[in-house]
Amino acid sequence: MRTLSRRSKVVLAVAGALALVVNGGVAWAYWRITGTGTTAATAATVANLQVSGASYPDVPLFPGARGGLVVTVKNPNSFPVIVKRVVPGPGPVTADDAHRSAGCNQNGVSLVRSVFSVSWPVPANSQKVFPISNSVAMSNASDNACQGATFSIPLLVSGTSSS
Repeated sequence: MRTLSRRSKVVLAVAGALALVVNGGVAWAYWRITGTGTTAATAATVANLQVSGASYPDVPLFPGARGGLVVTVKNPNSFPVIVKRVVPGPGPVTADDAHRSAGCNQNGVSLVRSVFSVSWPVPANSQKVFPISNSVAMSNASDNACQGATFSIPLLVSGTSSS
């Protein structure tokens, strides 16, 4: 069995003490910067976007023709949104009052696609109007009284917060 010299014993003792000090310092620092706690946050209430759609009033539809759509989006929220999709909404397409009174009951008006991908920014608490060209069609089965009418088209939109 070998014995350690006095110098080796001193070096080992100093190294051991230094290791204890370093590890103790690390443990103390870890204990000081970690912790637990609780916090609370309240989410804002989100209101649905309000949307309406109408055929271009200055470019009347006629049987077999396509026209554009004007989409009005109202954002009642306190944060901006980006509308990403426009799709047909529930309910029938209806002609303006004058044309409906004149016999425009079977209007044959519909959107040409089931989904329109868009990227429309709508600021907080505001309303914006967006066009979609070549997006509405009138079939040949439409009543003659529907020619020149402006049509209200039910729509749904979806999007995300942009803040």
